Amino acid sequence: MLRITRIDTPAEQGLILEGRLIEPWTEELSSQWEQMCRAGLDRKFIIDLRGVTRIDGAGRSVLTRLKNEGALLLARGVWIKYLVEDLNGKSAGPKSPNRLTHASERSSNERSR
Repeated sequence: MLRITRIDTPAEQGLILEGRLIEPWTEELSSQWEQMCRAGLDRKFIIDLRGVTRIDGAGRSVLTRLKNEGALLLARGVWIKYLVEDLNGKSAGPKSPNRLTHASERSSNERSR
């Protein structure tokens, strides 16, 4: 489940996301984003991911598109921060979600040795 709350102030507009950013809720996020863009004006677009607990490949694709269209992504937590840094091109680590999963599994295996 994904909860989407719209924020609208004179300086910025955005969406606060809470829950899992996975299919089928990615379609609702895209729809909300398109509505905000149509309302437009000259304000910052913010996507607040601090309440997101999980992101799948579809969620990552939507975030990539939103970021490329000018959204500022706010994040909290190791995984979500890493994902946002990766989308911003700041991460030197693996790029695909599958490789990220494997990397975390390797870290877990290394700790258990």
